[in-house]
Amino acid sequence: MALLILPLWPLQILRGRGFREPFLVYICLLWFLSFFTGGLNFASEINLDGTVYNFRFSSGIYTLIFAALILVYIAEGINEARKVIIISIGCQIFLVLFQVFLYESKFAFLAPKDVGIVEQVLTPRVFNIGVSIFNTILDLFLAVVLFQFLVNRFPKVPLGITIFIALWITMMLDSVIYIGLTRPERFKQFVTGHIIFKTALILLAVFPLAFFIRRFRKDVNLNRGTLDIFKKLENLEKDLEKAHKELQEYAQNLEKMVEERTKEIRAKAEITRRELELATEVQQAMLPAENSLKTLQIYSFYKPCHEVSGDLYDFAELSDGRIFIFIADISGHGVPSALVGAMCKMSLGSQDFSRANAGEILKGISNNMKKVTTSHYLTGIILLIDPKQRTIEFANGGHVPCLLQSSTSVFWPIEATGTVIGSSIVAPYDFKKIQYPADTRLILFTDGITEQKNAEREEYGSQRFEKVLSTHRLKTGKDVIDEIYREVVAFAQTEKFSDDVTILIADLP
Repeated sequence: MALLILPLWPLQILRGRGFREPFLVYICLLWFLSFFTGGLNFASEINLDGTVYNFRFSSGIYTLIFAALILVYIAEGINEARKVIIISIGCQIFLVLFQVFLYESKFAFLAPKDVGIVEQVLTPRVFNIGVSIFNTILDLFLAVVLFQFLVNRFPKVPLGITIFIALWITMMLDSVIYIGLTRPERFKQFVTGHIIFKTALILLAVFPLAFFIRRFRKDVNLNRGTLDIFKKLENLEKDLEKAHKELQEYAQNLEKMVEERTKEIRAKAEITRRELELATEVQQAMLPAENSLKTLQIYSFYKPCHEVSGDLYDFAELSDGRIFIFIADISGHGVPSALVGAMCKMSLGSQDFSRANAGEILKGISNNMKKVTTSHYLTGIILLIDPKQRTIEFANGGHVPCLLQSSTSVFWPIEATGTVIGSSIVAPYDFKKIQYPADTRLILFTDGITEQKNAEREEYGSQRFEKVLSTHRLKTGKDVIDEIYREVVAFAQTEKFSDDVTILIADLP
């Protein structure tokens, strides 16, 4: 057995210089020797005080393999130790298959007189083989894990003692399991021999092994390794304890943090609310009063879908006695659209109504809008009403066709005469001039009223709108607006509109 220990040192030195194959071949050879010496039952007996103890050579070789595994793990780490473990398991499986092959083919290669000894050596003992393989896999991992545990837990213990304890516990457990399952009737006699023999062999191998490691591998860091699970568990426990404390501190401060954050959000929300209220007041102030005209009464309905609207309207009397009315629908909603509306109103106020026709007024507004924004556009209608001549000059820049309604509810749509205002499309803005009869009603509106949907996604539509106008033709403009609102709310089953809504109704003089 001593001769089998000696090759470990030069082979490990070769491994340190990059020649790992001879060491692995030697491990395979040890497994082969362990297998066949066990099959041939090579053993020696010693009589101590009348008790005969059996020492099997295969157990000694088996112990030596584990000493080699510990050597590789200490000197080179878990990656190389894993290779030795895989090769050891592979050797076990190969030798079992080889045993079965030789046993099944014994008559093809041997004379009848030699079959007896072959059957003694090679007869597959299925249960014993299963226990042996299970024990080997368990021991291979246990030896490495146990060694690393001892190093981590008792770092000041000398290396030789640590290796001895790890190997001794592993080998004792191996003997107890294997003998207890395969030879229970002679357990006491066999296990005692195993303890004595393996302890002596471990003592013989361990201390030269520790000396070799300390002498030739001074740079080895024992407190490491992928299989350092016990140290990792300790670190994990510390991390969990730290995380628990941090979580407690966070929980204690959470209520305070939430309260402070809530106050901050409320303060910002209050500022936003006040700013929107101011924007709403400013926008409302930009709209003309219903009774601001001397010769014409205009009733209006103006309902933003948000705090501020993207709809716009304006009207006033000109110096020559004519009346202009303008209604527009800006793309989008909310504050951005309201700002575009304010710019549009400023542009409208800068137009020369005395020299420009309705089409030129829309063109002037469109050109001014292109200078200040490229992301918004609007649709709109400008009307120049001459009460004395009963004429209307109008231009429609892509707006929904508004209506003129006769006393008998005949409708004339104010069709588009040009493209949308402020768009990149270059196109002329034409205008039309029409004569209207007495008792004509003007209805201007944005598409938020006709495109309002119900739960089935059906639009209110122009037909329902015109029906309400016809049904209530004899009522005042204000009453008609109230009826329209009630009808649309009943249709949509909600008072919340999905778009800004504006309606202007006036009975033309």
